[in-house]
Amino acid sequence: MTKAFLKRNLRRLVLLAPCFAAVGACDRPSYTYSDDVPVKGVGASSSFTSSFSGVITAGISSTGGSAPIDQCPFNRTVSGTPVLAGQAVGNQAAGRPEVYAELTDAEALALKQGGSLIPAPAQPPLQQSQLTTLLQQAAASATGARRALLDGLRSRFVPTRSAWPNPWALRLVDHAGSEHMNPLRIVFKPDALIVRITDTTPVVVNLQNMPIAPEDASQERIAAIYYRSDAYAPVPGSQCDGAKREVALGNEAMVESFSLGTKEILARLNSDIDALNAFFTAARPCSNFSYGVSATFRNYVTCTNWAFDDHTTEINAYAWSLSTPVELYKPTPQNLASLIAALEADRFMVDPFVGTPSDVVGAGGEGGAGGASDGTPAGGAAAGGTAAGGTAASGGNAGLGGR
Repeated sequence: MTKAFLKRNLRRLVLLAPCFAAVGACDRPSYTYSDDVPVKGVGASSSFTSSFSGVITAGISSTGGSAPIDQCPFNRTVSGTPVLAGQAVGNQAAGRPEVYAELTDAEALALKQGGSLIPAPAQPPLQQSQLTTLLQQAAASATGARRALLDGLRSRFVPTRSAWPNPWALRLVDHAGSEHMNPLRIVFKPDALIVRITDTTPVVVNLQNMPIAPEDASQERIAAIYYRSDAYAPVPGSQCDGAKREVALGNEAMVESFSLGTKEILARLNSDIDALNAFFTAARPCSNFSYGVSATFRNYVTCTNWAFDDHTTEINAYAWSLSTPVELYKPTPQNLASLIAALEADRFMVDPFVGTPSDVVGAGGEGGAGGASDGTPAGGAAAGGTAAGGTAASGGNAGLGGR
C-alpha cells in the first residue's frame, strides 16, 4: 500500500468514525482556509484543513514545482475539459430524467411517513411567488394553445418543490452549512414533459429536450417548469442581483419514484465532493474573485456568464452548474471549503427509502423498498443510476458509505 493510499483512508476514518456508532451521530467537521500556511510545492500561500474532535489532518494539497503567479485557470481549463463541464445545465437542456431536492431532517421524516413531495401552500398565503409572476407575464403575451397552457399552469403550479439536476448547487441556497440536509432523488416518468421559460417564448420539451407543440402538450403530463426568474425583465440586466434558475416540481403524478438514503444518492454525493475538491484545487491559485465592477457574484453570473450558453472554461462551467448563485457560491477557497464541509457531513449510512406518489396518495408507502440487502457498503455505484423500485426488503444499515 502506498503512503497516499494510507493517508487518504486514514482521513476518511478520522472524519467518519463516529458514524459507525449510530446513524446521525456524526459531529460536523469544521473546515477552515488559512492564507498564512504555505502549501508544499506551490508558489501560493494557503491551506485547507479539517478539524475533527481535536484531530487535524491534511486536506486538499497540490504537488509539483512552483507555479507562476498567473496560474488561475478560471478563464480557461485545467486539463482540456472544465472540471464541472458534465454538471453544466444549459438552457437548451431543461429536460432531465432526474432532479434533486434538499430536505431538512424534519422534511425527510415527514416524507417517509407518507407526506407529499409538494409542500403545502403557506397559510395565510405569502406574497406571490416569482414563478407565478413569470407565468402571468408569459400568458399575457401568448396566444392560442400556448396561452391556454400557461393559464392552466398558473393554477396547477402554485405550491412547488424547488429542484435542480445538481444537489450540491441547492445545498447552501436556503440553509446554513451547519444544518444537516438530505439529498432527495426524484426520477420522472418517461413520458413526463417540462416547460422551459428562459426568454419570452415558453417552450414545452420532453425528457430528451425535443420540443412539443403546445396543442399536443397535455397539462397532466407536465411534471415541472424550468425557468429563469428574470426572463421578462423590462430592461435586460435590471434584475441580475435577484435572478435565479430553478426546476419547479409541481406535478408529483409524473414522478416515477423518489428516494432518500440509497447507495445511488451516496455515490452521487461522493462524486460531487470529488468534483468540487478538484475545482477547489483549481481555485487556489486565484487571487481576484470580485469580477471587475460587478457588485456581487450573483450579478456577475446572471448578467455575464448566463448571457452566453458557454461551458468551455472553468468559471463558466461552474456558473452554469448553479441554480441560485448566492454569495456563498462565490468560488473563493473559503466558500468552496465550506461547501465541501457541508457535503462531507451530509454523508450517511445506507438506509434506503424509495417511494412513489401512489404511496403518498394511498397508505403512505413502504420505506426502504429496493435497497441493497447484502450489507454491501455503498459508494461504488455510478452516480445517476436508475432508481430502485418494487418492494424488495430494505438493506437497513448496509454499511458505511464512505468513498
